[in-house]
Amino acid sequence: MISDHEIIEGCRKGKRRFQDLLYRQSASALLVICYRYIGNRMEAEDVLHDTFIKIYKGIRNFNITDNGSLNGWMKRIAVNTALNYIRDNKKRSFEVIVDEEHTVDIVQDDDDNVYLLNDVEPEVIMKMIAEMPEGYRAVFNMYVFDQYSHQEIASSLGISINTSKTQLRKARLFLQKELHKKKTGIALTA
Repeated sequence: MISDHEIIEGCRKGKRRFQDLLYRQSASALLVICYRYIGNRMEAEDVLHDTFIKIYKGIRNFNITDNGSLNGWMKRIAVNTALNYIRDNKKRSFEVIVDEEHTVDIVQDDDDNVYLLNDVEPEVIMKMIAEMPEGYRAVFNMYVFDQYSHQEIASSLGISINTSKTQLRKARLFLQKELHKKKTGIALTA
């Protein structure tokens, strides 16, 4: 088995064999990340392509001591590339009209949400996430899957911390409604 160090060195030298190996080992995991943010398979594949261009260019400067694990570094590139894609190509704002009155009353606590999600197939959850409005989806992915703080999310997306928190609440509300509808066939109303 070829080590990460050998793959990194081969990629630094521009050897196609090592670039192909790196792609085969990590493309599916990185595509999942891109899809979680983008919500459209074809666009996610475009973002994956851009991600690998950045990986191949940036690997020359990759240092495990400074950048952490190779997989973690590549995941960060995928997240940032997806966020850049959303900002550059979608031209949509992450700001939403806040309707705190309904959101706070309906959203359950984290333990209840985790319990509900454990009863649903991962493919169904991914589909629900893909159907979220972009702002909800970006904040939800960053907070839940990539473990960014609200401060980091706000900084990355150019929004306020309160907007990040609101988007997360609304994303959870969205999931709660979708899960309820899936289980009962009845849509929750605000």
